[in-house]
Amino acid sequence: MKAKIGKSYLIGIPHEGKVISFQHPSFRGTYGSVAEQIDTEGLQRPTAAQTASLVYDAFQNKEGKYESEIIDILNERWFWEFTGNFYLPESNEDVNDGVILVDNPDIVNGRLAMDKNSLIKKLQEGDSSVRFVPFGFKTGEQTPRELEANSYVVARYGEEGAEKIAEIADKYRRNPRVWVFDSVDEEKQRMSALYGYWGLGGRLGVGSDFWYLGGNGVAFGVCPSSESE
Repeated sequence: MKAKIGKSYLIGIPHEGKVISFQHPSFRGTYGSVAEQIDTEGLQRPTAAQTASLVYDAFQNKEGKYESEIIDILNERWFWEFTGNFYLPESNEDVNDGVILVDNPDIVNGRLAMDKNSLIKKLQEGDSSVRFVPFGFKTGEQTPRELEANSYVVARYGEEGAEKIAEIADKYRRNPRVWVFDSVDEEKQRMSALYGYWGLGGRLGVGSDFWYLGGNGVAFGVCPSSESE
């Protein structure tokens, strides 16, 4: 007989017209190890849009026990988002010069292992878990309103999520930054992370060009719809 002690749930978080729940406590480690921990628990890996909803909800009650924990994670570590970035150069014949974003990307031996042909097929079939954004979107520092309208940010978080990300960014004194390639000369696969930092007044960072960030990343597993209700 086994018992699990100390597990709880963060429930009733508004997300795209529904509510979602996350298991508590969070999982911590490298991108691949956190994904494995979440899978082992029978939970779902949080996409960028789901992470935006979690963090946005925390800012609605910053003094709450769990809410303040989430904000501390954002500012002291970073949130892994399981929405992968597959960058394509201009010379690519199938989908040209931009970024394919995919929810729940394949991970092999702790590293992203997305298959371009499979992603392009899903794009052509209209699979909502895969989106394409051509280069030309704004990178680097921008205002929260520019962030909300940024085509890359909208593709990554959805329209509702982009609005939430912009409102989170507005909590900081300095303008947010989008760390993303604006062009590539070869195919690249990169992880997504969301983080804040307080230096010189602080800013929100939308990270999209990381191949490795070490073992200090965090994610809360998303509960299946019938669990924890």
